Amino acid sequence: MTVVNQCASASKVTLSRGCFDDTKGAILVQSLVLNETLNTTLEASYKEYYLCLGAAAALFRWIDHEKGITLANRSVEVTLNGSFDHMNIDGTSVRNLELVESLHIQVGPQKKRGCLFEMLKTTKTVGGTRLLRASLLQPLKDKNTINTRLDCLDELTSDDQIFFGISQALQKFPKDIDRILCSFCFKTKVTKDSSSKLTTRAGQSMVNSIILLKEALDRLPSLQEALQDAKCSLLSNIRDICSNESFRLLLQRIEEVINEDIAHSRALFVSRTQQCFAVKSGIDGYLDVAREVFCSTSEAIHELARRYREEFNLPNLKMPFNNNRGFYISFPEKDLQQASMPSIFNQVFSYIPLGYSQFSTSLTMLQCSNFNYTRTNNLK
Repeated sequence: MTVVNQCASASKVTLSRGCFDDTKGAILVQSLVLNETLNTTLEASYKEYYLCLGAAAALFRWIDHEKGITLANRSVEVTLNGSFDHMNIDGTSVRNLELVESLHIQVGPQKKRGCLFEMLKTTKTVGGTRLLRASLLQPLKDKNTINTRLDCLDELTSDDQIFFGISQALQKFPKDIDRILCSFCFKTKVTKDSSSKLTTRAGQSMVNSIILLKEALDRLPSLQEALQDAKCSLLSNIRDICSNESFRLLLQRIEEVINEDIAHSRALFVSRTQQCFAVKSGIDGYLDVAREVFCSTSEAIHELARRYREEFNLPNLKMPFNNNRGFYISFPEKDLQQASMPSIFNQVFSYIPLGYSQFSTSLTMLQCSNFNYTRTNNLK
């Protein structure tokens, strides 16, 4: 952002990832730099500056290839500037201080408590965990920001109602808001060679992100309510952001298309079902027809499992689902009760740690394949 602000007339040029080679950047900087004392710093810890050295390599490559300009040795003034608001801790100190990783092999319950990061990690969200890690590796030194955070800490430790209110509200939020928001920043490039499988996967991911975004927007009023009596500037600003009218309008727009009772699930098949029924009826006729077929297919799957349980006296027989195999049949090996495996099941896979036999037969495999094919096409 500093480059953009200082060079408003400059245009952006896209270069391939291979141009950003930090090793080549270090070699070029060492040969071009006027201040030879900088070479000592780069030789000792150039890996700490791999991002800026990679950018330097791309810049010098562009100057050479696009402008036809070759820089003479010892002709460029180079200055290494870090963040002015944060402390810079070198990699050796990070390891010796055991900030994010322990130097000793830990076993038992204390395995994850061998470093400062793990001891302090009681965060409720993934974003909070990232912020904690960044704060340990690059501690703040801006006085105003530190005082603002200390004021917030004082209020949280002195007001139990606000503290537990925020804690309960955050527990109901999706854990990784940053990842959800990033999913809306990228578009899948559609070409003639794009496979339908990749397109379907991208669509499923987008529907899942919309469901999670809807959940986050639904939880904002509870967080705003928990911060209602907050007095410090940081918490007050967060409360004001939660009450932003644009969030309500965004939720309203989502609910015009997405069913209100749809919720995210970690169970794979439940999640796929939720994605299938996320969009309201009447918006897309093809989707409505596909959902009817999906329902009939699901009923047929449960009926097949019920028939096998009764026919072969296997009360614990199940027909689970995963991404790699689709639908398959599973039951505990003890259910055989010293009887031989039914002849219809001729492809048996034993999973010893759980004491289960997972199997499929030519007949069952054909039926499950038909179910999987129908389900996949429905979700498209």
